[in-house]
Formats: sequence, structure tokens, C-alpha cells
Amino acid sequence: MAVAAKATTAGVLAAFVIAGLIGPEVAAAQSAPSVGNGTLSVQEVGAAKAAVDDRNDRSKDGWGGTPATAAQLASKEAYMAANKPKSLTTATTNMLANTHQGQWYNNYCGPATLVMALGMRGIWKYDQGTFAYWVGISPNNGGTGVDAMGKQLNDESGGFQYVRVDLPYSPSSSDVAAFKSRLIADTDAGASLVGNAMEVYNGPHLVGHPNSGTTIYHWFPFQGYDGDWAAYLDSATTVWSSVPARSGMPNSTLVTIMGGRGYNW
Repeated sequence: MAVAAKATTAGVLAAFVIAGLIGPEVAAAQSAPSVGNGTLSVQEVGAAKAAVDDRNDRSKDGWGGTPATAAQLASKEAYMAANKPKSLTTATTNMLANTHQGQWYNNYCGPATLVMALGMRGIWKYDQGTFAYWVGISPNNGGTGVDAMGKQLNDESGGFQYVRVDLPYSPSSSDVAAFKSRLIADTDAGASLVGNAMEVYNGPHLVGHPNSGTTIYHWFPFQGYDGDWAAYLDSATTVWSSVPARSGMPNSTLVTIMGGRGYNW
């Protein structure tokens, strides 16, 4: 399978091969499939998302919720500064454990993401069924809301502090830079940053996700970083056979994919 984004440098792809995130055949690919970067600009993707979004629809993942306040963000910044490992302050790459699980049902990406994200911290107390009950969904019925995801992450993370960061429909370069900094901080602290994708027709998609007329809403946990690339795990391996368990993409593409939703940092 071809990776869903062109390589920026040979070195970055080589690092992902070594880390086991992609296979050598992916690194050898010269171009990306149309479902990767998409054919729409960031602004066109944003307009498409704004046209179809309904944050009150509980059948969609990432519905509802409110972003962190300035005070909450400041508290998170202070927490991360106090917990920054000195040994990793100059690292250019860092990967957490591979805790991949396929989601049990089509709508269980939220519970699967909770299991995988907490597993990266070595926490394995609950399975997807337990988290599904706690976030208020049942097999093939309902989507995991923003507040439910944030509550479970904070309740079960062993003291690690998460806050919700909303992204505009058309994220800016500043949003990309902030995401990179936050991904590095969480990863270096041994925690998985959790993303919420909103994929529209002809916009960028996570690797292997179909480019169809249906907007895809999807929770997924980040495994780590390598320069301007991020590694993530995808529970949709049990939904679409084209989806790999682990993938890497440029931060800018991933932030565009999360535009209109956001991430838990």
C-alpha cells in the first residue's frame, strides 16, 4: 500500500521504516494516492467541513464539547513544563509503544482510541466494551463525544492532565506549529495526544480511509513524532481492509484532517 502523503525527505521515510511504521515498499513509492493529500486546498476543505458539520449530531464522533479556556491551557502549559524529561529536550524523534487494537464495531473508534492511548502509558484496566458503556454508546449506535473522551482520558490517565484544543475548519501555520509542540511535549512525557479527524470528499484522509461522499469522523491516538511528521495508530483496520495499523503523515496534513474538530492534548 502506498503512503497517503509524499515524502518530504528520504531521511524521514527511512526513520519511519526503521521504526516499523511503514514498509520499504511504501518508502519506495514516488507519489501518493488521491485520497491522501486530496485535491482541495486547506480553505476549500474548511468550507466543505463548515457546510456539513453538525456538532449536535450524537451519531458522529467528536460531537459537542467546548475547547479549553485560556486558564486551562495555561495550567496545562505549566504542568508540561514541570514534567518535561530533561533527557529528551533535544530529541528529534520519539515513539511510544505500539498498542494497536482494531475497533470492535464500526462506531467504536472512541473506545478503541482510549484503550490504545492509555495503553501507551502502560494502563490496561478496561476494554473497549467498558469504555463504550462509559461514553454512552452501544454497538453500531452513537458516536463518542468530545466531553466524554476528555473525561475518560483524565479519569484513567494516572494523573496526566488532558485539555481539549479545538481547531478551526481551515487551520493556519500557527495551528500546525502549536500541534507539533504539543505532540512533542505529550510524547516526551509518555502520553499519547489524541486526535479527532473530520474527512470530507476530496480532502486529505488518514491512510487507507475511503474518499467517498460520506464525511468520516474518527478518533485516533498519536504514537510519536519524527521532525515534522507524526505517527499514529488507527483502529479502523477492522472497518476497512485498506487501513494499516500504524502510519505516519506530515503534521500539516494531519492538522488539516483534524480541522473543524481538534485534539486532546
